[in-house]
Amino acid sequence: MAEAREGAAPSRARIAVLLISDRPERLKELRRSALAGRQVFVWERTRRRVPSWSSALRGDPTLPATFESLRGREAIVVIDFADAARARRVAQAVREVFTVPSVLQIDRHRRETHPPVSPDVTRIDEGELLADAIEVVLRRLSDRRRVQGLRNALDGSRRCAFLVQNDPDPDAIASALALRSVLGFRPQDSPIITRGQITRPENRRLIQALHVSVRHVSRHTLAATAPLVLVDVQPPYFGDLLGDVAAVIDHHPVSGEFHARYRDVRTSYGASATMTAEYVLAENDALLTRDLATALLYGIITDTRSLSRSASDDDLQMFATLFPRADHAALSRIQHPSYSSVALERFGRALLRAQVTDGLAYVHLGSLPEDEEHIVAQLAEFCLGMAGAEVSAVSGIFGKNLVMSTRSLTPDARLGDHLREQFLSYGSAGGHPVMAKAVVDLAAWRADHPYQGPNGLERAVRRELLRTLNSSRVSSPSSTRARRSRRQSRRSSTA
Repeated sequence: MAEAREGAAPSRARIAVLLISDRPERLKELRRSALAGRQVFVWERTRRRVPSWSSALRGDPTLPATFESLRGREAIVVIDFADAARARRVAQAVREVFTVPSVLQIDRHRRETHPPVSPDVTRIDEGELLADAIEVVLRRLSDRRRVQGLRNALDGSRRCAFLVQNDPDPDAIASALALRSVLGFRPQDSPIITRGQITRPENRRLIQALHVSVRHVSRHTLAATAPLVLVDVQPPYFGDLLGDVAAVIDHHPVSGEFHARYRDVRTSYGASATMTAEYVLAENDALLTRDLATALLYGIITDTRSLSRSASDDDLQMFATLFPRADHAALSRIQHPSYSSVALERFGRALLRAQVTDGLAYVHLGSLPEDEEHIVAQLAEFCLGMAGAEVSAVSGIFGKNLVMSTRSLTPDARLGDHLREQFLSYGSAGGHPVMAKAVVDLAAWRADHPYQGPNGLERAVRRELLRTLNSSRVSSPSSTRARRSRRQSRRSSTA
């Protein structure tokens, strides 16, 4: 099976648009907005010529034979008749001809109740924007095709494992839940798995509040697990540990070559939760339960920092869709972190040593308990607010690994790219231009970067970070302006 790229969205030309109206002149303006670049057919009851941008269909629109030449096509059908009973008969006729048609039936009478026709028929009031309605339906068709691509990749299997990153965040967990719901798989047969542990308190509260299980698996178990659906992460993150990768669904930049029978990687999206929520809505709106809406909304909130970072129009629209359906009392309980006195003490000691060097605020926390890895990400967010900081980085030693989280004020920093370049060969590394993480085998890294003692490690890591970040600033206009501003400030303060 050929790999599906960018979610395998259908092309504009493959979807036919059929306009069936007793007043076709009402649809002229539609051509200029929603139909450009698409194949358009217009039903015409007379021998009159149809517009040059369309093809004519003639005959009784209540009979399937009228549309026989388009049998098997994917189609959006717009039905616009004053006679509501005739409009229903037309809708029934086209459903016999087209493959999974999406029917928009214009209601000129704005009736509050209608006899049911089919789940594929959407009624819109005469005053609504038909172009917008067609765009919504086109997106839904694309999402249906993505759902089918995911099913095809599983090749009839009724189970899989949803693999997330080593310290899964709400975006990954919610997205895996959404895909499992779409596929109709049972949790006991299709677990959410990770090679690591959930460390951040708010993430643990999320799975507790929603009664979600995320299972830790060993290296050996992961290698033998199939089929795998990778969610919010890509195969290079795991090195050579993976067996059969059926699908990859993610919004991060591609981090290297990999094989999967289906891939949906959309880097324009701010959260995988937005993508997988589209899968849910395309499959069945009833699948979007209150708990699932809460999880998906929280995934968007965390990965886009409440829509202030890397949020696309798609994220904004999905946020608006999920917001009224979520449990906001549960969200409030999940979002507010709680810190132990030990964690707060570490925060204080670390901040006393924090320095900003050439725009980098870097803090090394030393050795910490493995269940407190979340501290590095939380402190990285905080340190980005230090005066003069363009980039923040916080690291700590957890067991045999150095774990580091980074944040940036601007995408120019390309943090995900730089952490992959510097640390991927020693463990795992990657992320977004403004937010990234690395988990490094300390012994392997030390072999190539010798140092003495904890202070030596801190100096070595800072040196490597500054070197790689400065290399990206050479061609960065915003960073150049920032450095010029800092130099001017220093000159002013010494004048």
